[in-house]
Amino acid sequence: MSLYRPLEGDSTLPPQADVVVIGGGIIGASTALELAERGHRVALCEKGDIGAEQSCRNWGWVRRQGRDPAELPLAIAARALWAGLAARVGFDAGYTESGILYAAANAREMANHEAWFAKARGFGLDSKLLSAAELAALFPGTGRRFTGGLFTAQDGRAEPRDATYAIAQGARKQGAALLTSCAVRGIDTTAGRLSGVVTERGLIKCGAALIAAGAWSRLFTGNLGINFKQLPVRGTVARIEHSGPAPEFAVGGTDFAVRKRRDGGYSIAVRNANIVELGLDNLLLAPDFLPALRTGWRELRLRPGLPFLRSLVQQRRWRAGDITPFERTRINSTAPYRHLPETALKNLIAAVPAFAGARLTSAWSGIIDTTPNALPVISPLPLPGLFLASGFSGHGFGIGLAAGRLAADLVTNATPFLDPTPFRFTS
Repeated sequence: MSLYRPLEGDSTLPPQADVVVIGGGIIGASTALELAERGHRVALCEKGDIGAEQSCRNWGWVRRQGRDPAELPLAIAARALWAGLAARVGFDAGYTESGILYAAANAREMANHEAWFAKARGFGLDSKLLSAAELAALFPGTGRRFTGGLFTAQDGRAEPRDATYAIAQGARKQGAALLTSCAVRGIDTTAGRLSGVVTERGLIKCGAALIAAGAWSRLFTGNLGINFKQLPVRGTVARIEHSGPAPEFAVGGTDFAVRKRRDGGYSIAVRNANIVELGLDNLLLAPDFLPALRTGWRELRLRPGLPFLRSLVQQRRWRAGDITPFERTRINSTAPYRHLPETALKNLIAAVPAFAGARLTSAWSGIIDTTPNALPVISPLPLPGLFLASGFSGHGFGIGLAAGRLAADLVTNATPFLDPTPFRFTS
C-alpha cells in the first residue's frame, strides 16, 4: 500500500490567481482550502504529488498535550477543525478522539510532565497527571514500572495517508486548482512587490503567494536572498500487525511510541530517536540551533557522512528558466534508518508484553522541518505579497488545519483568528 493516496492534478495552468500556494503538504492544502472557501482564486503548486512527503510519513497524532504554550492556541483550534473535517470536505481522514498517554519512566520525566501541566492549566484542557497506580489502571499489562504519566482523553489520531488527500479534494471542490508535478522555480515582482509565480509550466500572475514547502522551504527562500533558519531532521516510523489486546489511545514512553491505525495495524516508532544528518546548513545555523541542541540532545542522533558531502554540491542558486532541485527530486522518499524499525518493536514489546508476536510489515522515513525554537513560522516575509508557513518541527500534521486558517488570514489581510506574534519571521 502506498504511503499516500495519489491525486491527479489539473492539466491546465491557470494564467491568474489571487493566491498561489507553494507546496502540497498538509499546511499548503489546509491554506488552499481556507482560501477557496472564502471565495479566493487559489492555485496550489506541488513539485511532486499531494501529501507525498512528511505529511504522509508522520505518527498521525493530533495532540494538544505537551505543546509549547505559544502553540497551544493553534492546537486547540485544530482539534475543533479536525472534528468537523469530514463533514466540511466530504472525505474521511480517520479522525478519532481516542486519547494520548505519556508514560513517565522516572522522576525526571514526570517532573517535565508536571511542569508542562502547570503552564497549560489556564487553557482549559482535559489533561490529567496520573500517579503510578492510576497509570497502571488505565494501561494494564505493561512490562515496566512507570512513575506516572500525563493523559489527555480528548486528544486524537488521524490517518496521514488520507488526511492531506481529503483536505486537497475539499479545496478542489471549492474551486482551487491543484497542480501536481508543477515545481515553482521563482517569483515575479513589479514595483518591489510580488506579482506572479514562475512555475516549470509557466507564469501564474497573482497578488500573493505562500511558501509551504516543508523541509524544502529554506532552499527556496535562500534563492530569494531570505535566510529562513530551518534544518531537516529524519524520523523513522514502522507499521506492525497485531491481533492481541492493545490500547485504543496512543502511547508515548521514553523509547517507544504506538498508535492504532484505521487499517487494523499499528504505527510504531522509537521515541526521541530523530536523526540529524549533518550538512552545510548545520554549520551555517549552528549558533541559532545550539541552545535547542543543549536542551534536546536526548531526542537527537547526529550522523556525519555522505549527506555532508552532498550538501556541499547542493544547487543553491538558480534563475527562473533553470531546472531546479525541486524538479530533480520530485518526492524526497528516504528509506527507514537502519535498525530503528526493529528497535521500535523491541522497545514496544518490552513496555507492553501483549505486543509479543507482532509482525513488522513496513517501515519508512520522512524529513521533519525544524526551527531553533521548535515553533513554526507563519508570517509575512520581507517582500510584500510573499508569505511563509513552515518549520513545524514535527507538529504540522496535528495543527495543520489551524495553521492553514491563520496563514489564510495573513495572506488576505484579514483579522487573524489568533495572535500570530509567536510565529513571526525573523532573519
